Amino acid sequence: MGQIYCKIQAQSLCAHSPNSVITSGFSSSEHSPTSRDPARGWLLGLILLNLVVALFTFDDFGFAWDEPLFYAYGDAVDYAYSISARLSGNFDIENAYGPSAGDHKYYGPAYLLLVRPLVDALRQLPVPGVHRDEWWHLVNFLTLQVGVVFFYKLARRWVGPWAGLGAAALFATQPVVWGHGMINPKDMPFMVFFILAVESGLTLVDHLRATSPPASTEAAPPGEVFALARWTLWRVAVLVVGSMVLLTYLLAGPIQNGIRALVEAAYQAAPGSLLGRWFLWVAARAPETPPDAYVNKAWALFLRLRTGVTVLSVPLVLHTLVGLIWPAGMQNLGRALSARLAPLPTWPQWRAGAPFRWRNAGWRLGVAALMLGLLTSIRVLGPLVGALVVLYFLLQSYPRSWKPLLVYGLIAAGVTYLTWPFLWDNPLVRLIEVARHMANNPHILPVLFNGQVFPSNQLPRSYLPTLLGLTLTEPVFPLLVLGSGVGLVRFWRRSLEWRSFLILLLWVGLPLAYVLWRRPPMYDGYRHFLFLLPPLFVLAGLGLDALFGWLRRGWQRVGLGFLLLLPGVIGLVRLHPYPYAYYNAFMGGVGGAFRRYETDYWLTCYKETMCLINAEARDHPVTLFVLRQPQIARRYAAPGVTVQSFDPANDATYPGSWLLLITRYNQDLTNHPEDPVRYAVGRAGAVFCVVKEVGGTAVP
Repeated sequence: MGQIYCKIQAQSLCAHSPNSVITSGFSSSEHSPTSRDPARGWLLGLILLNLVVALFTFDDFGFAWDEPLFYAYGDAVDYAYSISARLSGNFDIENAYGPSAGDHKYYGPAYLLLVRPLVDALRQLPVPGVHRDEWWHLVNFLTLQVGVVFFYKLARRWVGPWAGLGAAALFATQPVVWGHGMINPKDMPFMVFFILAVESGLTLVDHLRATSPPASTEAAPPGEVFALARWTLWRVAVLVVGSMVLLTYLLAGPIQNGIRALVEAAYQAAPGSLLGRWFLWVAARAPETPPDAYVNKAWALFLRLRTGVTVLSVPLVLHTLVGLIWPAGMQNLGRALSARLAPLPTWPQWRAGAPFRWRNAGWRLGVAALMLGLLTSIRVLGPLVGALVVLYFLLQSYPRSWKPLLVYGLIAAGVTYLTWPFLWDNPLVRLIEVARHMANNPHILPVLFNGQVFPSNQLPRSYLPTLLGLTLTEPVFPLLVLGSGVGLVRFWRRSLEWRSFLILLLWVGLPLAYVLWRRPPMYDGYRHFLFLLPPLFVLAGLGLDALFGWLRRGWQRVGLGFLLLLPGVIGLVRLHPYPYAYYNAFMGGVGGAFRRYETDYWLTCYKETMCLINAEARDHPVTLFVLRQPQIARRYAAPGVTVQSFDPANDATYPGSWLLLITRYNQDLTNHPEDPVRYAVGRAGAVFCVVKEVGGTAVP
């Protein structure tokens, strides 16, 4: 049989997929938000259009390999809340984590608990040809649309209504976002709840205003705030820290020997001693691990710590030295910054101003705390939002009390605890265990990056920035660069609220800095870091806001909006139902990325592939061997298809059988290279799955 490239069309064997175009309207723009937002109707239209498209196409998407077991976790987690199960006498909390308990217990089930009732209701609908778990795709996508709405609400803090709408539409029509919105029940909900938690947290702080007189908006006199005499202690402290950092480089040898001696002493300490108990707590595998491993780990930790302190201290030392050499210049800089940061932050008090108005703002506190708690119960990184909200609170200048913020944290912690059964036995210890598991992911996978296969824990630092640059549509990064410049200019002109804008920058900057510094294990593209996308698109919205301000006519803005959305819409149509495999024109499209970068890394091509195999199995039985995730292939297999697992080390294939392989890190080239390809499934010049006929003869 010749090689067949199968594409899902309207008359596909498996599903219907109308070529749908998602557009948005723009008209005259106002930068200042008003009580009546003229773009809200268009935003609603965008959401409805997206949902209509999803309603007709959600069952085209194949299952990602993470989905079936994760949805089984969602079906099982009710067991943890069952009173009858607890009274039965044989209650085992492990049963609440589903068939993959060893992995999924580290993921809070908050999202599954929230939306599964809707999924169960949809499962009752008599829709032929839709697998009961495929309804999750529709609910996942609905969740994404909620995120788009609140993304718009968040973006309106810094941009006008039409730029906010444009940024929301650009975000919503990214093929990567759209694809993960269907098939990713882990990282996409985390991104959505991150948006909700940030937006509700900032809104909470904005409403924590006491009835005391507002703080002065006048710049503090430079003689009071930036007088050089008041910074003497600061300079001394900075120079001392800088000198100590310099000594760590000059005395690296003795420090390394000291670390070795300390670790070996802890390793050899009696198990019952304080030092021995502490070491066993931080190094549970010490009895079977040689001491040199811990010495090397401690030294590597010291080097990372030294690098971080160096990065922080160098600009401070330079600032101090410049102040000593050129005091007048520092005074001028201080005067300028004082004017732009005024009113300067003040320290909150336990009692400040009037009591907190629970009736007026209590519901906002409850919503913000609920969002933070649910976010943490989706992934343990959630407290980052809490830290950003606390920082935003500290940056305020109005009189305020700590009390509402304390209640915010307590409610959030309670929500996390109630919605995450794994934490119930020992919350603090279990939370630390989860954090360690996530920080040092034990699953080391091969990753294809720029034509080379790397272990997921040895990827170059360019991995995440490169993929961001290649998988977002072409207009995003020019808008991002423009928006960053616009933000700086507006800050300098005091037309940008700098406190919330700083939170936006830290939202993307802190995780990105962590990735570049620590190089944690990464795989499956950057799905674990999807939550970095919203602040990037807000910055792009700033650039769009400036462009809309420069364009005077409504038709010009409409044309610009259409051009900006066009690459994403084309990508959605061309790659359906694999939009998450998108690469932009800078890479040459997904065809240019093929064999250089990973494309359909979650094996969603199995659905279309099995449709082709099922059609042939009507005439004769087929034995299909599958290298990766055979259980997903079994979900789609017709009665005449027997699916078996393929083990290259113990090859059980035989002439006449078929072999399903994926092109991820070129597995199709290394297994049965001599056998002909019977089917190949892909899009736009890239192949995702191949089916080989074992012992077959290639047809010219």
